Amino acid sequence: MENKILKLLHHNTRVSLSSILPHVMYIILNTHLQKEGQIYLESLALFRTKFLPFISVFGLLFPRIIMQPAIKTILTRLLWPFSMGESLLLACYNKTSFRKARGGQTREDACTVSFALPPTDGGTGKRAYELMLELVAIPSVTGSKEENTCARFIHDRLSQGMYFRENPDDLRLVELNCDPLGRCFVAALLRAPNAKKTVVLTGHFDVVDSDVCGALRPWAFDPLEYTARIGGLALPEDARKDLDSGTYLFGRGVSDMKAGVALNICLFEEYATRREELEFNVLLLLVPDEEGDSVGMRGAISFLARLKEEEGLDLLVCVDTEPVFDARSPEIYYGTIGKIMPLYLCVGRESHAGEYYDGLNSTLVASFLNVALDGGKDTIETLGEQTFQPQCCLRMRDLRSRYAVTLPERTVLYYNCLTVERTPAAVLEDMKKRAMTAMNSALAHVGRSWTPRVLTVREALTKAAEAAGGEERLFAELLPRLSSTDERERNIDFLSQALDLVGEKGPLVVVGFVPPYYPPRVNRGEGGRERAVRLAAADAAKEFERWGFSLAEREVFQGITDLSFTGFSGEVEELTPLAANTPLWGRSYELPLTDLRKIDVPCVILGPLGKDAHKITERVEVGYTFIVLPVVLKRFIEAVFRHSSL
Repeated sequence: MENKILKLLHHNTRVSLSSILPHVMYIILNTHLQKEGQIYLESLALFRTKFLPFISVFGLLFPRIIMQPAIKTILTRLLWPFSMGESLLLACYNKTSFRKARGGQTREDACTVSFALPPTDGGTGKRAYELMLELVAIPSVTGSKEENTCARFIHDRLSQGMYFRENPDDLRLVELNCDPLGRCFVAALLRAPNAKKTVVLTGHFDVVDSDVCGALRPWAFDPLEYTARIGGLALPEDARKDLDSGTYLFGRGVSDMKAGVALNICLFEEYATRREELEFNVLLLLVPDEEGDSVGMRGAISFLARLKEEEGLDLLVCVDTEPVFDARSPEIYYGTIGKIMPLYLCVGRESHAGEYYDGLNSTLVASFLNVALDGGKDTIETLGEQTFQPQCCLRMRDLRSRYAVTLPERTVLYYNCLTVERTPAAVLEDMKKRAMTAMNSALAHVGRSWTPRVLTVREALTKAAEAAGGEERLFAELLPRLSSTDERERNIDFLSQALDLVGEKGPLVVVGFVPPYYPPRVNRGEGGRERAVRLAAADAAKEFERWGFSLAEREVFQGITDLSFTGFSGEVEELTPLAANTPLWGRSYELPLTDLRKIDVPCVILGPLGKDAHKITERVEVGYTFIVLPVVLKRFIEAVFRHSSL
C-alpha cells in the first residue's frame, strides 16, 4: 500500500491536494477490503448499508460542506466505484503537457490524463488485463501477416501450460485451406474426466486498421501511451468524460476484441488448473479475419463439425466475448443478426451522349433502384421489440474502365441486407420485382417502350456455359482473367465477362448475390440446450446484481459476428438459391452448409463494456471488464452445464 501511495505522489508533484487525496484514500480503503486478492463482499455490503446512509444524511444537513470541491471530489472517487461494484479499480492521474488550441491561440496547457490501472487481485482479471496489453501490442490488422503473429503468440502461450505439455495433441494451430496469407486459427480442447458436454469460448484476434487514429497512430497499439496522449485531442463529450473518469483504456483493439480474447484465454487457463474437478470440457476457438469476410470462422466450421463427430462432443453453448456498447448496463445477446448481399447488375443500351434518347443509361436504372432500396422502410425486419437497420448500398459504380462520352452500358450495385426471418429465396423474389419496377421507371423517364427483362445469376451463367461449351470450360476460361483480390469485385467481374460471351443487351437487370453471407442465429427456447442458456442467463443476472448491475437481455445482436457460423437451423435447401446465384460460390467463396448444420450450438454474446469500436476513441471499461465480468462468465458457463443436466 505504501509503495502505491509513494508512486502516486511521485508522479503527481504539482497537483492540488483535492486532486490527489481521493486516490490516496482510495488506495487505503481498497487495501483494507482485500484478503489474498479477494474482495470481502460483506465489507462492501457494510460500506453500502452503514457509510452511504451516513453520508446522505450528512449531505442533507450540511450541503455547503458536502459541495466543497475537495470534499465533493473525495466522495465522488470513493463512492462511485462501490456503486458500480468495482472496488479494486485504481485510478492514477499522471501529469502531462501538450499544446492545445483555444480561441484561435495556441499555448502550453497542463492536462490531467487518466490511466485505468489493472485490478490488484492477482487472479483471472489481473492476468487478463496484462494479457490484453500484450495482445494489443501485436498489430494484427485484418489481412496482414501480424494475424499469424498473434495466432502463434496465443498458441505458444497455451502450449506452456501443464495440461498441454501433457496433452499436446489437444492444442492445434490450424492453417486455413486455400488462404493466400496462410493464416491460422487456434483450437484448444480441455478435456474434463469422462465428459462429453462441452462449452465453447470463441473470439477473433484481428483488428481493423489504425489509419483513423491520425497523429496518434504510432501509439495506437500501446494502450497506456495512447490513453496518456489522447487527452490532447478535441474529444467528443462522452469520450472526454470517460477519459477523465480514469476507468477507461483507449487504443486499437482494446474493446474489439483483444479484451474479450484475453478473458477467454485466462478463463480457459483457470479451468485447466482445476481440470480434475471439472464436469464439462472447454473448447477454446480463436480465429482471424472476423473484420473481413470471416475467413477464419468459416474455415473452422468443418474442423469443429469433425471434432464434434469424432469425439462425440455435446456442444452446450458457444460464448463470444465480443464487446457490448452500453457502458451503463451489461447485456447478453441470445443470437446474432444475419446478413446477405443482394447484387444488381444493370444493363442499359450504349449511345453517344449527343444522342441520349437512342440509348438507356444503366446508371439511371441503378438510380431508381437505389432510391427505392437505400434506407427503405419496407426493407426493415423486426423481431419482438427489436427493429433492425434497413438495406444500404455499399457499392454503386459503372463498369467502364476508361473515360468515354458514351452512356454507361453496365452499372453494378450491391447492398447490406440484414435478415432474421427472410430466406435467400424470399430476398431473391423481392429483388426480381424491384429490378423490374426500376427498369419500368427508367424507361418511362426517358419515354422509351423497350421490353425490360430480369435474369437471375443462375440463368445468366447457364446461357454463358452453353456459349462456352460447358460450365467447367466457362470457369476455366474466365477465372484466370480475374485480377482483383476482393471477393465482391471478383464475382462482379466474372459475371460481366460471362454476359459478354452471350452478348446480352439491355434493358436488363441480372440479380443475385455477392459474398459474404451470414446466417441469422436466433434462440427460440425450443430445445433443452436453448432453454438451459436462458436459465443460465438468469443466474448471471443474479451475479450482476451482487455487483450493482442490472443485466439487459437482448434477442439478437445487431452487429455482424462470427456466431453466424455456429449452426444453421433451417434446411440446407433454403440456401440453394443463395449458392446458385452467387457467381463464384464454391470456386473462391464457400460455406460448408452440411457441416454448419452438424454444429448447431446455441450461442450468446457476453463481453466487455466498450465504446466506439473502429474509431479513434475506441475504449474499454476496465473495472467491469476485468473484475466483474470474469466472475459472471464463470457463473454463467457453470449454470449452462447445470441446467443442461436437468
